Parts: sequence; C-alpha cells; structure tokens
Amino acid sequence: MLKQRIMTAIVLVAVVLAALFAENDIYWRLMISAVVLVGFWEWLKFCELDNVASKAVSYILFVWLLYPLHLGAYTVPVVVLAACSLWVALFLFTLKDKFQFFNEPLVKLVIGILLLNVIGWLVVEYKSIEHGILWLLAFLLTTVAADVGAYFVGRKYGKHPLAPSVSPGKTIEGMLGGLALVVIVFTPIYLFFFDARMAMALVAVSIITAAVSVAGDLFESKLKRHVGLKDSSNILPGHGGILDRIDSMLAAAPFFAAGLIILGFWK
Repeated sequence: MLKQRIMTAIVLVAVVLAALFAENDIYWRLMISAVVLVGFWEWLKFCELDNVASKAVSYILFVWLLYPLHLGAYTVPVVVLAACSLWVALFLFTLKDKFQFFNEPLVKLVIGILLLNVIGWLVVEYKSIEHGILWLLAFLLTTVAADVGAYFVGRKYGKHPLAPSVSPGKTIEGMLGGLALVVIVFTPIYLFFFDARMAMALVAVSIITAAVSVAGDLFESKLKRHVGLKDSSNILPGHGGILDRIDSMLAAAPFFAAGLIILGFWK
C-alpha cells in the first residue's frame, strides 16, 4: 500500500510541476480546471444527489459562479476574507458540532460550489503575482510537509486521537509532527531569502497554513463519515479520490493567501 501510495504521489508531483513550469499558463489553468471539476463530481456524493438531472443542474450552478470570479467581479482580498470566514464556521462544525445545518444536502452543495471555485481561482491567481511560482511551491510544500510529517510521526508515536469522532486515525502527535516538519523545512529557506523578522513571519504563516490544512482534512472526513464513504473515489491508487488529496488545500489556500496579503507580497 505504501509503495503504491508513493508511486502515485511521484506521478502527481510530476504532472503538477510540468504544468506549473510550462511556459504557457494555459496548461496550469487546464490542470486546475480538471482537478476542480473532478473534485466537484466527488463532492456531489456528499450531497446525496443520485439522479442525473440534479447533477447537471449542480454543474450549471458551479460554472455560473466560476465566470464572475474569472471576470474579476471580486477582488482577491474580498474572496480571501469570505473564504477564511466560511472556513472558521466549517471548523466549528467539524470540531465542535456547531452549525449542524451544514449537513443538509443543499447546504453542502452550495459549500462545495463555493469552496472548489475559490480554490481553483486562487491557485490560478497565485501564479500571476510576483514570484508566483515560488509562492505556489511554498504553499504546496507546506501542505505536503504537514501531511507527510503527520503520517510518519503519527504511525510511530501517535497515541492521543486528535478528533476521534471524526477521524480516529489522526493523532495529536501526528499533527505536531507535521507542524514540526514545516518549521524544519521552511525556517532555513525563508532565512536564506529574507531578513530574520520577515522570515519568522513567513514561518508563522506556514505554521498556520499547515494547522488549517489538518482541519480541512478533518472536515472532509466528517462529510465522508456522514454518508458512509471511506474515500471520495478510487481514482488515485493508494490515495483515494481527488478530494482526498486536495481537502487540506481547500482550507489552506485562502489562509496562505491572507498571510501573503498581510505581509505585502500580494497586492
């Protein structure tokens, strides 16, 4: 299982890097669009929509909301603030059983349309800012480091469940291991490029992003548990579905963007 997981991860990394570094931005946009559309197909399982007509209407709504974003109807700070605010409510729903109406199928449909549209748009917008590719790599590496650290530390030392009613396999030790790996990876990187004060501020942004990514993972786990799913699909061998790979990024993307805006790197 671990070997299959690693092989799939290598292929995914190769595809992402090829699209990210391609001279023509269209490849990055096409890849993100494909990921988001497949992710939405998986999300519809959480909404318990079984008939073709409902799914068709859902995709129409999805695309209808996508156009205003790409036409510039909303500024990045407005979208980021709205997304972060929604995620705070979703974290309370996940960890504290607040806002139980989020379990309603139509509410989950609206949430899925909003979240997947926002992450797709934001990740495309990331590349357009100064040094955008480097910031994208920093964002992606943050979520990957948090996941890898949590996986290996949790397997070896995990004893105390992080959220037993949502995801019994995740532990406090694993989460701390993921955060520690983020600090270990990014402290020297940021110190190399920035003065100490800015480097520490960016490390703090990465730590917050990593912590939020864990909460995003737990949120998807709660949705899957509610409808009796183990994985969002089986499209990625060893990893499950697209949402199982990007659930942490759904939550982390707006918070990392907020950090860049606050520190003046995204204007």
